[in-house]
Amino acid sequence: MSRDTTRKGFLQRARRANFQSNGPDKPKVRRERGDLQLTDVVGHLTVTRTGQVTAWYLLAPQRWSFRTHADGNSLIAQHAQRLAQLVGRRLHIRVTHRPYPVARWAAALHDSVVNPLPGWDRYLQEEQQRVARLPLADKCVYYGVQIGKISSGSVQKIAAKAVHRQLRQLQQDISAVDRIMSGPGLDARPAQATDMDWLMTRSIGLGLPAPLHSTPQPTDIWNESDLGEWTDGIQWAAPSPFADHILVSGNRSGRREQRYVSVLTLGRMDLPDIPESGMGPWLQRLDQLRFSYELSATIDVRDATEAGNEINKQLDRIRHQYSHHREHGVQPPLSLTRQSQIGQIVEDDISHGAAGLSTRTRGWFRIALSAPTLETLEERISKLKEKFQPSVLIAHPQGQYALAREFIPGEPLSSEAYARRMPVRTLGASLPSVTSDIGDRRGPNLGYTSGVSRRPVMWHPWNSMETRDSNGLSVVLGTQGSGKTALCGSICYHTSMMGVPWVVLDPSGPIGRLCEMEDLRPYSKAINLMHSEPGTLNPYRMIPDPDIARYTRDNPEYRGADNPEITAMRAYQTDLQRATRIRNTLAQDVLTMMLPREIATSRETHMVLTQAFGHVEGTIHNSPRDVIDGLRKVQQSSNYGEHAQYLIQLLENAAETPHGQLIFPAAEGGDDGYQTRHWRLVVFSLQGLALPAEQTPPEEWGVEERLSMPMMHLAAWYAQSRIYQRDIGERKGLWLDEAHDFQRVTSGRELLRKTGRDSRKHNTRALLSTQDGQDALTAGLENWVDSVFVGRTVGSDAQRAALKLLRIEEGSGYEEMLAGLSPEVHGNDKRNSERPREFVFSDGSGRVERITIPLRQRPALYRALNTRPRDEERSDMQANPWLSMTKGKGGQA
Repeated sequence: MSRDTTRKGFLQRARRANFQSNGPDKPKVRRERGDLQLTDVVGHLTVTRTGQVTAWYLLAPQRWSFRTHADGNSLIAQHAQRLAQLVGRRLHIRVTHRPYPVARWAAALHDSVVNPLPGWDRYLQEEQQRVARLPLADKCVYYGVQIGKISSGSVQKIAAKAVHRQLRQLQQDISAVDRIMSGPGLDARPAQATDMDWLMTRSIGLGLPAPLHSTPQPTDIWNESDLGEWTDGIQWAAPSPFADHILVSGNRSGRREQRYVSVLTLGRMDLPDIPESGMGPWLQRLDQLRFSYELSATIDVRDATEAGNEINKQLDRIRHQYSHHREHGVQPPLSLTRQSQIGQIVEDDISHGAAGLSTRTRGWFRIALSAPTLETLEERISKLKEKFQPSVLIAHPQGQYALAREFIPGEPLSSEAYARRMPVRTLGASLPSVTSDIGDRRGPNLGYTSGVSRRPVMWHPWNSMETRDSNGLSVVLGTQGSGKTALCGSICYHTSMMGVPWVVLDPSGPIGRLCEMEDLRPYSKAINLMHSEPGTLNPYRMIPDPDIARYTRDNPEYRGADNPEITAMRAYQTDLQRATRIRNTLAQDVLTMMLPREIATSRETHMVLTQAFGHVEGTIHNSPRDVIDGLRKVQQSSNYGEHAQYLIQLLENAAETPHGQLIFPAAEGGDDGYQTRHWRLVVFSLQGLALPAEQTPPEEWGVEERLSMPMMHLAAWYAQSRIYQRDIGERKGLWLDEAHDFQRVTSGRELLRKTGRDSRKHNTRALLSTQDGQDALTAGLENWVDSVFVGRTVGSDAQRAALKLLRIEEGSGYEEMLAGLSPEVHGNDKRNSERPREFVFSDGSGRVERITIPLRQRPALYRALNTRPRDEERSDMQANPWLSMTKGKGGQA
């Protein structure tokens, strides 16, 4: 047993710490400022009573999720190489957490809204309460590197100027360590005053709740007389010399708090290969805990020669034991053989391994857990052990008071027991700064991460356009039942409350229930296009003319030209001509689709329509009736007069059908903008359209199916035109559901490309939901995609397309993960409908995480977006007809 776990050693340390015991029931510890080894904090440097100087750094968060094995190995190697450059130094790793202030998030979200709906204040209060129940703390990873020593006398007796003078003499070493720590693999920066204050606050108040408010930091220099700011009011106590926990109490937010704290240490380790085993960095397992923890590690980065000599000594001992067994004719034990083999492998790695990565380390890893009760503390210890089983043994040693002191900067190692010796690459694979970080912390809360840790996901749909100068196109993928409607509907609801106008195209009908929600009903309108006035889907009115007010010499797009005014007018004329061509192309596609397949594909039809459209100007005031007039002119002056007459008859007959009346206006002029002008949320429903099955060839389409296709695409253009008629800088939203249907005709593909291309310019968040990512790739949208949500995806082709949009390399095992998102509960339809939906989310800034979208957090929203065929409000007897039959016969269900 080491001296630190003996009763004598404990009592000696207790006297040095001014330990006073009133018996086992009322332990008490009085902490004095002089009890700490720390005496000075100068910038990111700490100085102890012995003169030891340590530089502290804060690491940038690293992403691990959805990396390829090659990328993961590269990150581990970079981390290990940086550590290997610290040979001969002692390294301290401290991991703590800084709670994100929910009130600050709510205030920032409130400041970002423009003209919100009247229920916004109540909505924001509910969201703030909901987010406060989720772990929103940011992981803070500190690395402390010992630099050297200054005269201990100067620290204790000489003025502070002498301390600073001696620190300047170490500046060369400090600068060298700064460069090492800032390199790839660590990406660390010197800790600032607020960082050092937080490190001291969390270390001395070990296990206590984090302060809700940060303290002002007018200076980054503290001396011994300033340490009371951290120690006053904090008490550490031990129930008995050999207790397996301590009690820490202190003032937090005007209340006296007390926590039971246990310090555990990592014992024997048998880590699998990372990332090849599919396991993440081994210290990242701590982030999977649903409660807070603190980590303190003391590591010696050893010279290869020193480590090699130690290994050779161990091998010599093994050889002598072999010889001793042989002298007595006894077979050496297998454990001795294994030790010899391991020692030889280590010795070879040190002697012939890759430069830098052959460095060895020796470290002591401590984990502190806290809880308000001993029962809860024991449960948390058990859960911690489960996370590391079976590859890592978690030990719970005695001498807890001394172990807990290791978490305070400047305190020495309490015991050399449980030292873990490992190659620097194994230490590099710990990657303590890896975390789950997705979203922007500025927008509404969509859900929470469901990968290595559980953290809220905030996403502001207009942040990418307004701050990153990126596009606003979001692709939402997933098979049926994956939750696409729930996700997009949630985004629409949250942002409609923010005051953002949305236009939604709903081919199937249920999304219109959003307009019936109490918060949205007075400001929303559901429009069934099948019952709208004639000419509502006039293709010539789908494309608005460019706004001439934008084409001025003061516009930044033209300001740098030699003649800004002429350049602006040329751009206006170009865009005006482009709008004219798109109108005629859209109208030609639509009218062609209304014709029977054998007529639409004939050479004569193409020639006649081309000549007819030559008589149509293509302005916003035209209509398909102008095309019929053009056909009459072709009939009179062309060799295709008979065919032109045939097309006139077909199109006039189609114009009399309910579908055709929406395309052919009854009279020229008119304005249908009243339907959308004053509403925040407009949902266009195409319920009732008989869209042909995707595998059905066009020649087999019936009349109703043939007329439904142009209706679908014209409705999409109509929805987009309502968006573009608003101010170009105003936030807008456009959701095109079942976007794969638009791929079947040229006009639909042009719509998708226009949506992606113009989303940034018009400050529009465009949601395209479809079942297969190949639809977005085929449409040529890849370069305009900003963010991607991928739900459950089956089929190798669909999975490859989804990974390509996520910018994740194929063949790394993520295909199976996409197929396993939102797993179904067999035999329980109700639980399947209520279960949260999972997505892989790429937020457009290079981060990719697995997230969960809860469906039950807002019951009214859940009911509006529930697309189950059954009505959940019905009784069990009504919902299950088999139940009523068995009940009627006296049986049991």
